[in-house]
Amino acid sequence: MNRYLTAGLGLLIAAVLAAPSAAQEAGKSFYLDPADVDLIHILAPPPAPDSPAGKADLEAVLAAVRARTDAEITHVREDDLRVVFRFADVMGPNFQSDSLPFTTQFFKHVYGDGNAATLAAKSYFKRQRPFVVDPDIKIIVDQKPDFSYPSNHSTFGYEIAILLADMVPEKAPAIFERAADYGHNRVIAGVHFPTDVEGGRIAASVIDNALLHNARFMTDFERAKSEVRAALGLSAASNQ
Repeated sequence: MNRYLTAGLGLLIAAVLAAPSAAQEAGKSFYLDPADVDLIHILAPPPAPDSPAGKADLEAVLAAVRARTDAEITHVREDDLRVVFRFADVMGPNFQSDSLPFTTQFFKHVYGDGNAATLAAKSYFKRQRPFVVDPDIKIIVDQKPDFSYPSNHSTFGYEIAILLADMVPEKAPAIFERAADYGHNRVIAGVHFPTDVEGGRIAASVIDNALLHNARFMTDFERAKSEVRAALGLSAASNQ
């Protein structure tokens, strides 16, 4: 078999294994009870479309869409995938699904808990996406015209960042920078407003705080942490 085809199939298989399940996409929690994270009463409501803040939010999307380059378009489309291994560019080449089987499943569960919380908030706030508000916006990823706030992708990206930075504090600045990039790519894609991304960042902090106070989660977190540090060739623990 052609070596390029073999490599491509390997990446596809890894993405399929790491991708959220149908139950997780539907908003089913794993570690948390839905009542543990009440984003509806924590997040500020998004700005109204006709308010100055709402107009500025839309203009920021339009500016990002107008300025996007071919390289950014490629990167944005790649970041449409909601898997922890999108952070391999800062974690290192050994941060991949086939060497981290437990971590793969662990972050799928993290995604499921965050998704359940954000879906409830989206249904409450009912904010229209930028390309619905302004049909002239051309999106570059597949996206249903469902609700926008808070950004689920951004929530997951910052959930990842918080947890990975705790696992590997040696890489914390680069991890959080990557999370910001992951979230901003949703604005470049034309599918989220900047305040959706900020809502996702806040939501991730709330969700991870609940997770980090959950005993069952912490047992799995420590196991995933050990697996990640071993795969990256790092000592068992860091005092940084």
